[in-house]
Amino acid sequence: MQAKKRSLQRNAAKQKAVRTGINWWKWLFLILVGLLLGTGIWFTKTALMPVKINSTPRTTMTSKDPVFTVKVTKNSANRIMAHYLKSYLKDSKIKYAVTLGTNEAALSGSFKFLGNAVKFQLTFDPLVLKNGDVLLKAKNLNIGALPVPISFVMSYIGNSYKIPKWVSLDSKAGTVVLKLSQFKLQNGMTLKANKLDLTNDDLEFAVYLPDEE
Repeated sequence: MQAKKRSLQRNAAKQKAVRTGINWWKWLFLILVGLLLGTGIWFTKTALMPVKINSTPRTTMTSKDPVFTVKVTKNSANRIMAHYLKSYLKDSKIKYAVTLGTNEAALSGSFKFLGNAVKFQLTFDPLVLKNGDVLLKAKNLNIGALPVPISFVMSYIGNSYKIPKWVSLDSKAGTVVLKLSQFKLQNGMTLKANKLDLTNDDLEFAVYLPDEE
């Protein structure tokens, strides 16, 4: 009887341990599920929250504002003008050159006089206008001993020479205006003159973006 009683007690203890183990794992499972659900809800809520981004205000550029300025020497400017005129006059029979000297600009070319080609050099005083264009005021004509007035040579140039559309010539006033705002680079950008100090070899231009359509 004692042995049977002890056997029954051992079986009851085992059943109690089994029941206790099942409850323990059940609670662990429920806690784990709760943690997973809680973490998922927190992560979803955090991911969906609007993000505040600190951005630096962007500067709006317009075609009225220069994107940069460029400084060139007279030597560089002469090379640029020579390259431009070589391309521009490639189909023209009449050739001419524009150069910058110590304190003046010069146009060198030739014209017909009594059936003969006469070489000349017309010099100008350059002046930067308020709108960034350049005014060239004729001051001297080097043509040898021929008594030819400046107005005659400038009239001949205006009627016979191939001149860019952005260059305006007035033979009576003896002036040439370089309308740089109408001269467009290949990328559509335009120029304005800021300074033309030939004596100190200081030339400065502002570069502008093309107008937005």
